[in-house]
Amino acid sequence: MTGCVAYVAAALPGMSADLPPLAGPAIPAGPLDQPAPMLGPGDRFEARFGSFYHGVGSAEKNTFDLNGSILTPRLNLGVPGYWAFFLPRFQLGGAVNLEGRTSFAYADVAFTFPITHWLFFEPFIGGAVHDGSLTPTPTQAGLGCPLLFHAGVSLGVPITEHWSVLGTFEHLSNGRGIFGVNCGTNEVPGGNQGLNNYGLSIGYAF
Repeated sequence: MTGCVAYVAAALPGMSADLPPLAGPAIPAGPLDQPAPMLGPGDRFEARFGSFYHGVGSAEKNTFDLNGSILTPRLNLGVPGYWAFFLPRFQLGGAVNLEGRTSFAYADVAFTFPITHWLFFEPFIGGAVHDGSLTPTPTQAGLGCPLLFHAGVSLGVPITEHWSVLGTFEHLSNGRGIFGVNCGTNEVPGGNQGLNNYGLSIGYAF
């Protein structure tokens, strides 16, 4: 019996040397070691298309636009890490009202900020030119100026590497209430009418 125990004790080190090491759980890299890549657009060209609803606040409420735009990648200035998300993209687009109200084209600067792997936040601001009315009518907002400010924000959900879905709020006006702009025939107190539009669109990054 004593001899058997001595034999097993002598054989264990050799047996253990032949066995593969136990694999422990993988330890994910921390945010300071290797940040996981964010899913979503920003570093590629992107085309978007959707439908927008003219909301309350003007004679154009309860009408719809078809809206399309294209965005450039972020400016490539060699900014490292998360600071690169503060580099702008440029957006060109347009909206056609389906009931003959105000249609417009716009050019913006946009900033695409990833929040999580499945959500990004995108404010934008720029200018727009429109074919609407400068004075209020029963069916159109009085926009005062032929050139308007165009600003808003989107929340987007990446679906795949290329496709995403976005909800957007956009505002068009002559900016009198914020920037003190007086223009055209819409200079009376309280006459700064604008358009508030709410939309859903799909984006394809390529």
